[in-house]
Amino acid sequence: MVFSRPSGRIGLLLHASFVIAIIMVPSVLASSAQAPAGDMGAGFTTPSMWPVYGHDSQRTSRTDHAGPAAPLRRWSVTAAPRTQNGAPIVIDFKGTVYVGSDDGLISIDPQTGEMKAFWQGGSVYAVAILSDRTIIAGANYGVGTSLEHGTVFALSPEGIQEWSLTLSGNIYNQMAISKDDTIYVLTHHGPLYAISSTGSLKWMKQASGSYGGVAIARDDTVYASTETNLTAYHPDGQPIWSIPVWVDDQLVVQDDGTILAVGYQCGSGIGFCNPVSVRTLFALNPNRTTRWSLESPSSPPSLGWDGTIYASYNHDIRALNSDGTKRWNMTLNTAGYYTSGIVDANNVLYVYSDDGITAITSGGDVWWTVRDVGYPVGIGADGTLYYYHFPDGLVSTGLVGALAATDFVVTANPNSFTLISGQKGFSTVTVTPRFGFSGTVTLSSKVSPSNPIISLASSSVPGGSGNVAMTIDVGGALPIGTYVINVTGSSGYLAHSSLVNVIVTHPQATLDSSLLGLSTGMIFMLAEGIAIVVVAVLATVVILKRRKNTRV
Repeated sequence: MVFSRPSGRIGLLLHASFVIAIIMVPSVLASSAQAPAGDMGAGFTTPSMWPVYGHDSQRTSRTDHAGPAAPLRRWSVTAAPRTQNGAPIVIDFKGTVYVGSDDGLISIDPQTGEMKAFWQGGSVYAVAILSDRTIIAGANYGVGTSLEHGTVFALSPEGIQEWSLTLSGNIYNQMAISKDDTIYVLTHHGPLYAISSTGSLKWMKQASGSYGGVAIARDDTVYASTETNLTAYHPDGQPIWSIPVWVDDQLVVQDDGTILAVGYQCGSGIGFCNPVSVRTLFALNPNRTTRWSLESPSSPPSLGWDGTIYASYNHDIRALNSDGTKRWNMTLNTAGYYTSGIVDANNVLYVYSDDGITAITSGGDVWWTVRDVGYPVGIGADGTLYYYHFPDGLVSTGLVGALAATDFVVTANPNSFTLISGQKGFSTVTVTPRFGFSGTVTLSSKVSPSNPIISLASSSVPGGSGNVAMTIDVGGALPIGTYVINVTGSSGYLAHSSLVNVIVTHPQATLDSSLLGLSTGMIFMLAEGIAIVVVAVLATVVILKRRKNTRV
């Protein structure tokens, strides 16, 4: 067949058609050159902050991260925390642990336990961390003399002093931090201070601070205790109410605003409390009325995520409902003042007893016990539990340690396949231990959609480490598409997964498709586009010729 050179309008149309076809080629090439979906493997999250004593300024002592399921002692160092009313130990978002001591502020590497002198400017009794990572240290000077006083220092994450503010009393209570990073400090036998994040004094209330300290409710109401009263303040320092209760242990505020205060109801007295009741745990409504009261525990209560109140007594741990009724109790010889527990995301309570740190489930069962360690003070995002202890009863010998969350990782290699219907793919599932994990890991798999057949050479990996072969059979009649395999390893409360992507193609995909580096599908798309253009041009040519013949 011979074609003559087109001319006139027909020639212009054909030229335009070829231009359109050429323009289509780069777009098709771009479609074929798109990067494949990225790997779906997950890494471990960075440890979260435990920025103040009790985790938050409500003093709930709970975290939204799970604690260690199978703990292993990672390290223990002589950091000598300067405890007076609560341990001055906090954790920043990188997991670095800061400890207040007579030697200043010490930082501890969460992985190795290496200690460094972060700041040496005084005996640090209180520590907190602001939202911008600024570290606030409360140091005391001239303790026991007529010149005794406290000073609040702001330190950058690099340990550089940014500002300081001298107060008229010693800082024995742990500081509270509000949502806008206002710093509240209640000095011992001295005033209550509200300090801005830049170091300026926002307001001050003359008082005689007690060990009840400061706590902040979710609605920003500030509660402060003195030796004669418990007072509620607006954030601007305006008092809301005051009642004659001497709180001698850290205040705690529940999520609904109920204030939990351990102390004594006071009778008439000028400048001091004349107790008219035995030491009591008061549950106070936000309007200061008493909701309920019970025999006082030996330390401040801790709060569960389900509303449970955990209270430590000398010989037992009690779980209370929000109305004060008992949910359960467990006989456990505790250590009095130091035994405030901490609660993890699974409502597991970690508390010190004569047997060591004990993990108790929300139902009141002992999960595990680690002997001869110390008092829980925080949990990192990786599940590490931090504690402190005084082996000889002396501050100078005080230890800070970490119980690592022994764990494991599940990976699959390769984790991405392209298979033709009827083929089989093979991957290796690997279980890798973390921090000394040695348990048996049970393996299982699920695939979505559910047509491919997945076979694991073994259903478990003993000893916490090993490889298992996985076969993926896509079958001859399997529809083309993408399938996701979820391989899960579990051991007790621990469970981790790895995802494998499988793309199933039609057998025609085996044809040689090296033209321009395009896949078969892309070549079909390009051919279809060119065919459409050619048909359109030919139709136009026919129409124009008919018009021409009609004119003649």
